Amino acid sequence: MNNRQQFIKNFFSEIASIDYTLLKFIEGKIEDIDVHSDLDLLIEPATIPFIQSIIKNDDNIESFDDLELSSMHQFFIFFVDGSFLQIDCLFKLIRKNTVYLSNKYIQENTIVKDGVKCCNDKILFEHVMLFHQLNNDGVPRKYCEYFGAQPDCASVLSAFNQKYHTGFSLASAAAFDPVFKDQLKSYLRLLAENNFSNNLSNTVNYVKETITKCWKGRGKIITFSGVDGAGKSTILEETKLMLERKFRKKVVVLRHRPSMLPILSSIQYGKKGAEKRAAEKLPRQGSNKSKLSSTLRFFYYYLDYIFGQWYIYSKYILFDYIVLYDRYYFDFIVDGKRSNIQMDSKITKLLYRFVHKPKLNFFLYAPAQIILARKKELSAADIESLTSNYQDLFSNFSDKYEQKYLPIKNIDKATTLDFIQKEIQEIL
Repeated sequence: MNNRQQFIKNFFSEIASIDYTLLKFIEGKIEDIDVHSDLDLLIEPATIPFIQSIIKNDDNIESFDDLELSSMHQFFIFFVDGSFLQIDCLFKLIRKNTVYLSNKYIQENTIVKDGVKCCNDKILFEHVMLFHQLNNDGVPRKYCEYFGAQPDCASVLSAFNQKYHTGFSLASAAAFDPVFKDQLKSYLRLLAENNFSNNLSNTVNYVKETITKCWKGRGKIITFSGVDGAGKSTILEETKLMLERKFRKKVVVLRHRPSMLPILSSIQYGKKGAEKRAAEKLPRQGSNKSKLSSTLRFFYYYLDYIFGQWYIYSKYILFDYIVLYDRYYFDFIVDGKRSNIQMDSKITKLLYRFVHKPKLNFFLYAPAQIILARKKELSAADIESLTSNYQDLFSNFSDKYEQKYLPIKNIDKATTLDFIQKEIQEIL
């Protein structure tokens, strides 16, 4: 039993005496809750200090953070063994400004399973269906499989359709249905919890909550650099999955730059044609020798970094996304040839001071013989030269800037990912 499982077991023992309802509990035992699942508790705001004390007094917790909102209080818990848990303490079940299930209704239908206060199947089905459809999402497969295996599945589905005046089937639950969503919203608008005064109050709280989330935005930018064949793409994809599944983060991957400005060759070949040519073309094969052409090309992309950073901030960082860059501005300093640019690296390095500096910057490298066994796109001499120049650059920036610039010898994937996870945990 890892730290997360042990905490969950002890946590529900500690809160046994208070009123709460664990939502979306489909496992047989509480410690068997899926490793990628949050704990969603419907609970009174007055119990939050008690929840905080339980978390603070657990010796297996390395660190935790929390976020207080009008409709809930979130806890983000990092354990000593590297496991993670998010607890959402919900004060009401609401999507934007619309309450979709009343607290009283949930409490009246709460049962005890494995010593845990949770919803019966009828309410569980309602909550899962409403929550996902109102969020423009289909019901996850694990819930469809759970309900499909229950002996009372037909009666639960029938009761739902009768209540909400719908004709929904379990088979179609996995996909979002905008017509079905409109039917649900028509019913919900008639609830007392969504009358004019309550709706106005909920709208004000929703706006305030949105501003609070933006103001306390937890979005971060992380970059991955490395010569072709250093294993960068594999590590980046594994990191993306780790952030999404383990830390429950929204993640977007960007290639090299913000891309607010289109790739230059799109002028000649169109956007799709240019992207296709760029994907098929081997790196560092450009024939540009002109200083004027290189200068114009560089400053075009430089403007994308300068103005694009505000676009990325407003679109992703404010809304808690983790932005992963597959390559970043550093290529213009160390390997301008890759972008068909011939410029003095002193100039591109100097201009970095005006470019957004991400919290974490990883440079993945490996011995030339290992890289050549993976890809034969560069010579051993080029690999060694580029690696040395990247390492020197990262060392210089580590001394100059407060952000982290971390070279990683990427020989063993598990070791690399473990190091990256520990660094990421510190900034989440």
